[in-house]
Amino acid sequence: MESFRIGHTIKDLRRFYKISQQELAEGICTQAMISRIETDDLYPSAPLLYQIAEKLGVDINYFFNISETPRLDYAQEVCEQIRALVRKTKYREALEMIDLEKQNPLFRKGQFYQFLVWQEAICNFYHTRDELRCFTLLDEALSLKATAKNHLSEDEIEILTSKANIYCELEQYEKAIAIYKEGLTLLKMIPYIRSTKLEVRILYNMSRAYHLNNQYARSIETATKGISICLREESMYLLGELYYQKGESLFYQQNVDQALVCMDYSLWIFERMKNEGFYQYVKKEREEISKAM
Repeated sequence: MESFRIGHTIKDLRRFYKISQQELAEGICTQAMISRIETDDLYPSAPLLYQIAEKLGVDINYFFNISETPRLDYAQEVCEQIRALVRKTKYREALEMIDLEKQNPLFRKGQFYQFLVWQEAICNFYHTRDELRCFTLLDEALSLKATAKNHLSEDEIEILTSKANIYCELEQYEKAIAIYKEGLTLLKMIPYIRSTKLEVRILYNMSRAYHLNNQYARSIETATKGISICLREESMYLLGELYYQKGESLFYQQNVDQALVCMDYSLWIFERMKNEGFYQYVKKEREEISKAM
């Protein structure tokens, strides 16, 4: 593969994740070396390329796949559009887009193809309730992984936790919890994590699964871990939801006072974030808890 392709791809990914050259170089090489690689003056050795890949949260094969996917911006834009449709529960439109892009040579292999299969699985479940098709596609997406047998990338752990989310929807909480635990274990094996969002998301979903499975103490413990990470990282991501989930489980343990405290934290966060939908939902739940006093 031509060296400019590697340098260009590294630069694209670094900018995409808003990582400076100095941050990327830390612990593996000098900032000057990263600069030379990105400007085509230096071809990285295999060990160095491996370390750069880890820092950027991709498998080393990504750099070789990308040589066949020169239109990186286009592929990333398609992925974002599909994600947006799924977030808005426009599953039929997402499936149409996935079917179209599967014919596109840019998406016929590598991580982008894996992404399409993953999103197709989610859409199949929520749009057609085809459980068998959903799990078959999720297993296919996981089989496409480029990492070592006992390791998964962050994206692949997200695919795994999607499987847990589906089990939760099907009220198979023990299966869901087991997969969430596996996801957290695998996440700890990744040398460089892009952000704590995935860990927080798994903890929130696992706390919810524990609650639905009537394991309230475990739900509280798990939500507390997620809250601690958010506070440590000064992040509001899922913090309101975590406080709500903790409060709900505290209420089911007859700890009404502490439940109300958590609900108040949740309301404060959703108000600051101008999330009117969640704010009104939690407000209504808090009123119901207050009546129990």
